Amino acid sequence: MRTHDQIKEFKHSAQETYLHKCKKCHGSDPDCRCYEDYLVAIQQYEACIPKDFWNVDPKGIDHNKRVFKEVIQKYVDGIHVALMKGYGFALLGSNGVGKTYFISYVLSEAIKNGRTAYYTTMPQLAHNIKSGFDDVEARKRLEWYLTSDFLAIDELGKEKFHKKEQKTFIDTEIERLMKNRCDDALPVILAANMNHDQLFSSYGATIGSIIMGKMKMATMKDGDYRVKMSKSMNAEMGYK
Repeated sequence: MRTHDQIKEFKHSAQETYLHKCKKCHGSDPDCRCYEDYLVAIQQYEACIPKDFWNVDPKGIDHNKRVFKEVIQKYVDGIHVALMKGYGFALLGSNGVGKTYFISYVLSEAIKNGRTAYYTTMPQLAHNIKSGFDDVEARKRLEWYLTSDFLAIDELGKEKFHKKEQKTFIDTEIERLMKNRCDDALPVILAANMNHDQLFSSYGATIGSIIMGKMKMATMKDGDYRVKMSKSMNAEMGYK
């Protein structure tokens, strides 16, 4: 969750990165591509999309291509319908299979289509909810973020370090959030390091019903794309 001061500071630095360094207009032409990139970057930053994934190139995807083609790209192609009906999707799979990568692509495309978006992880969301107990401004800021056109919650289940018999406050808040967005036809996108049965047993009947009715579920194949990132880093840094 970004503060107003953080966004203001980013806008200032982004002017240098995207506008002043433009070889074509040096930031003087509002119709130049640099202005579009500048505005999108500001919104990606405010949406808390991981910066590593701001510029996902579909042509460069070489892992879980079937899920990308049959779920992610079709979702982007029908993004206006998804927003109108409140349809989302859930990606299941182990670490490093590309769940965050795919989600970031969808959120960035939503922004380019003039929509608002917010990316968070379940542990971060739990932290922000608790921070709002004693900070009214933080609570209002979070509530504003959670009304974005597209809400993505990553790392679902990581806040559950052990099985609890009783429902926690965070469980209740997530259930309330999901129910409200479902009723208001606002899409929710989920990602979890769980399988189908674990997800449903961990979060209960209400969330399970929402997922079944409003979300396309896709299980991603194992294989760590970060190995590819590591190879790129070694080549670019000259490491052996």
